[in-house]
Amino acid sequence: MSFLNSQPADSYWVAQKYLERPLLYKERKFDIRIWALVTHRNEVFFYKHGYMRTASDSYSLDNPNNYVHLTNNCLQKHGENYGKHEPGNTLSLNALQEYLDQNHGEFGVSVEKHIVPRMRDLIIDSFLSAKKSLNPNKRKNCFELFGYDFIIDEDFRTWLLEVIAFCLVETIIMNLHKKGQHKSILWLC
Repeated sequence: MSFLNSQPADSYWVAQKYLERPLLYKERKFDIRIWALVTHRNEVFFYKHGYMRTASDSYSLDNPNNYVHLTNNCLQKHGENYGKHEPGNTLSLNALQEYLDQNHGEFGVSVEKHIVPRMRDLIIDSFLSAKKSLNPNKRKNCFELFGYDFIIDEDFRTWLLEVIAFCLVETIIMNLHKKGQHKSILWLC
């Protein structure tokens, strides 16, 4: 709480309960990254070929090791077991389906029929909640790219973990402007 108390009063925060019983992949935690692209016309394109991001070590609530709980590649790549189980700690959704069929076949869970549609619904819900703040300068012929991270619990329910906005173009544009190359910029966000 001391961290929150030290923040400005007009700060915005999201609190999220830790999912204690995630579906595990070979005893390890994983999440799913899905990409979505939003155009200046508010069209949402969903790339259904997402991928799993796996933890390096076996899951246990009692283990304080971040390599057990956080599946972000930017963290996992620094762990000593990174890539031990699969290259880059990533797998296709086909690998998830094979795992579900082999280890939970009696439930008949289909990534394509049950999990992907729920992720699509959550993407649409999040887009609708933020729609008015997208493309504030009303630029034409531009888009924003979003990374959506999902987790599945032991009951095969899909949960939205976070949405990452990839509007990193501002840094690129600033660098191009400094070099005098800003006239050929394609605005992305």
